[in-house]
Amino acid sequence: MTNKQTVSKQNSPTRQNNPGHHKLETALTEIKRQWSNGHRRTARKICTKLQAQHPGNGEILHFSGLMHHENGHVTKSVSDFQHACNSPDAKPVYFTDLATVLSHAGHDQKAKEVLMVAAKRFPVEAKVHLQLGLLEARGLGARHAVAHLKRAIALAPTDWQALSAMGVALLKLDDLKAATEHFSQSLQHAHDTATPHAINDIKISIGECHKELGNVDQARALFEDVLVEEPDNIRAWHCLNLVCKVPDDHPASAVMSDIYQSGAYQNRPIGQQEMLLFSIGKQQMERQNHDRAMQAIHQANHVKRQSIRYDASRIKTVLQTTRDAFPKQRFEHLGPIRNDTDEPQHVFIVGMPRSGTTLTEQILSSHPDVFGAGELDTLVYHHHALVEHKIRKGENRSDVMKFDDDFVRILGQAYRQEVHSRLTRIEAGTTNHSTAKRIIDKLPSNFTRAGLAALMLPNTRIIHCRRHPVATCFSIYTRRFGGTQDFAYDQKELGRYYNTYDSFMDHWRHVLPADRLLEVNYEDIVENLEHQARRLVDFIGLPWHDACLDFHTNTRQVRTHSALQVRTPIYRSSLNAWAPYAEYLQPLIDTIGDDSSDLKKRTG
Repeated sequence: MTNKQTVSKQNSPTRQNNPGHHKLETALTEIKRQWSNGHRRTARKICTKLQAQHPGNGEILHFSGLMHHENGHVTKSVSDFQHACNSPDAKPVYFTDLATVLSHAGHDQKAKEVLMVAAKRFPVEAKVHLQLGLLEARGLGARHAVAHLKRAIALAPTDWQALSAMGVALLKLDDLKAATEHFSQSLQHAHDTATPHAINDIKISIGECHKELGNVDQARALFEDVLVEEPDNIRAWHCLNLVCKVPDDHPASAVMSDIYQSGAYQNRPIGQQEMLLFSIGKQQMERQNHDRAMQAIHQANHVKRQSIRYDASRIKTVLQTTRDAFPKQRFEHLGPIRNDTDEPQHVFIVGMPRSGTTLTEQILSSHPDVFGAGELDTLVYHHHALVEHKIRKGENRSDVMKFDDDFVRILGQAYRQEVHSRLTRIEAGTTNHSTAKRIIDKLPSNFTRAGLAALMLPNTRIIHCRRHPVATCFSIYTRRFGGTQDFAYDQKELGRYYNTYDSFMDHWRHVLPADRLLEVNYEDIVENLEHQARRLVDFIGLPWHDACLDFHTNTRQVRTHSALQVRTPIYRSSLNAWAPYAEYLQPLIDTIGDDSSDLKKRTG
């Protein structure tokens, strides 16, 4: 593929004054005309002839790369784009198109390297900075995306794409006010230059902001407006299904059903395919059509799985390294937790996705002395950043991964500083973060970092949420996640991941002091809310408050698949929701090795 060295930094005047320039432009125009009219073979023949006559011409190489990309020939497309970038008359679009192809092929780091070269070569090209921002915004890179997107907006203040991308990045960083402002500006400028579909896409983003703030009616209205204008807008349909149970006679239902039944969805981008299939599955589950539901869900997971790379051995390596780094003696110096400190204390809620983590946070954050910060990427980001920083300074990776006391101290300082600065940007209903005595960080995957969390800040508590293993995995399998839950889209891989996680939690049970780790079962909360709520409040060292029983009235920001569920009172229908689908889940059940009858046998 490519790297920084393969892209030349030389530049030279264009060939505008060459004698054959006009003839070449005419030939290029003819290629584009033939291609756009569907005469692919003719366009390719003309292009091949031109390449022989003008070897190294950037325009010809670029168009050849576009044709190869459209035909699905990734390697040939990348080769042509690389040569175009190395041509004397290289243009920014050659670099951005090369980065796009690399990114679509799963080579994000190589795409980033190409764009970084382009940013140095074309520092005032807004599209380069925009694409860098879009690339960084994936996963945990939102904070890096902001700098690139600010540059793009400074260079092109009315570029609706850059403004919209900034809105997405800010949304990930919990700055909902600024995100909404950027989406609104984007919408204003989009009306002048964008397509109706792009305008509707921005409306959907604004609707997603409202959804995460709990403004369900406003969100639903925006999704409905888009579907009136564009009944086949799959993203709007998917979002509508996330905020409500859509009736059978909804005007867009027939359209979506036809797209699905005809197989036309297979011509849509992968992301839209996933959204449609998961939405169809959800609808059929709501109607108790088990066969149809699981057919769509199986298809959805297959499509999603094909688009990601997942290495099951990596998580096992990470967990073994963690076991080695945090033996029991590392925690023996920790004294009893104090409740009378002036500084707010930190509570981490961990576990598998869909195990009751959001419900647990909602119960606790209804207490007036608790601030529920949601799923922060802060610990993950600073953990990885500090590892890479130390390695760049010359430390051996194996030594760094021992997470010595210096590592823990620096990580704690960075985490606490950022969390306190971010809290001012998080919408938290009636809770005042400045007077909170407890701050909750509810990122399920932090179960791998429980040892770091317990050591890096004084008086830290960790709550581990558990749920029946098949119920947990079934709930995961039926949902499309926006983050990196790469283990979720194949039943056997999902079951193996669950077993790995479940086994690893035995380590924390063995090494962490009892006052640092509390385990709570989702089923127990459903069966006896008050008892479990009092147990949770007592564990975090606060006096009881009746508001914890009215958690569904808490209007704080919730940004997970459980956002709507935790705004309703406790209900029991979710306890055995997987049971009617057991026959479709045999690979999962066999992998977990669970008899599906005794939760206590699995979770202790």
